[in-house]
Amino acid sequence: MKKNILFVDDENQILRALKRLFHNSEYETFFMESGLDALKLLDQQSIDLLITDLRMPQMSGVELLKEVKKKHPGVLRVALSGYTDSKKIFSAIEENLAKMYLFKPWDNDEIFNIVRNLFALEEKLSDRTLLNAINSLDELPTVPKLFTDISKMIQDELGIEVIAAKIEEDPAIASRILRVANSAFYGAKTGSIMQAIMFIGLLNVKNIVLSNAVFSSTAGIYSMEKLSKHAGLTNRLVNQLYEIIYDKKMPMINSSVGLLHSIGIVMMLTKFENQYIEVIEHANKSDDDICQIESKILGHTHEQLGGYLLNWWELPYPLVEAAMHYRNPLFEEVVHKDITSLVHVASHTAWSMMSEKQFQVELRPEVLTYLGINDSVISTLKKRVAKDMKL
Repeated sequence: MKKNILFVDDENQILRALKRLFHNSEYETFFMESGLDALKLLDQQSIDLLITDLRMPQMSGVELLKEVKKKHPGVLRVALSGYTDSKKIFSAIEENLAKMYLFKPWDNDEIFNIVRNLFALEEKLSDRTLLNAINSLDELPTVPKLFTDISKMIQDELGIEVIAAKIEEDPAIASRILRVANSAFYGAKTGSIMQAIMFIGLLNVKNIVLSNAVFSSTAGIYSMEKLSKHAGLTNRLVNQLYEIIYDKKMPMINSSVGLLHSIGIVMMLTKFENQYIEVIEHANKSDDDICQIESKILGHTHEQLGGYLLNWWELPYPLVEAAMHYRNPLFEEVVHKDITSLVHVASHTAWSMMSEKQFQVELRPEVLTYLGINDSVISTLKKRVAKDMKL
């Protein structure tokens, strides 16, 4: 069955060029010159992908994206424009209105590859409810005290290194900063918070932090502060373990891999609150693996959700793999088995150091063999990180 793509642009010559480009392609294409006409079509015709210009009269591309996100959350959204107004571009990216941003003039092969990859991702997302949840996601919960601390540090204009270290303690703010930095507009292609800040600037970082002012409370289910602490501790452990094994610093592109590996749990607590209460209650009463329980009750796991989410935000592939396979890092389809295995060990060790077992991954002996480490190395790792963090 052909996929349906809707292109929206007020410049007729742009639409003509797109018609020529996608003529005789594998896709069914539709072309509209205004946002209002596009919305009318969307009410009548099933559309899989929307590619829209941002600067248009009557209804802007940003306004169109907002309406489509609200009324048709299952439609994949891409912004296409030569308009270089940073506020509009940042707004579309930061508010998760668009999957990615493309500049005019475009590269024909690039557009075809992007369309193909977007539809490949959709094929993996067989659960439409899951796709809608990712599409409609606005905010991830964050810890109020940390929000206040980061805001003050930015206002006081402290060094980027200090601010980055603090941001790494919070997966919600960190993930949004990485998502924006890795967008087509900034093109950072990094997993490093420090590099991301340097790409997008402190002003934009401050805006991201301030946009997280509205929190989703999950205190009655599970402490978001514990999840935040575990993410930060896992990241410290991953980077230290990498140094122990390879006798060098973790490459900056992967330096936040531990921070985001369990982001799927955060989203489940946010978007599937009632069902996740049942998951946690079941986990407290049995020895069943948390992913088995999630799959039974929700139809998907936090690993799947986390991997899809990071891929949706265009983060580097090692970070996506770590989120998707950290509980089974030697799965044959995993490309970056070394990084994913490090996260496997670090996540288990972090929960152990926190004396928490609810979400703890079972440590696989074959992973230790693969990394060439043993219990003695893990003991050394714990002591080193505990000393650094004064645990």
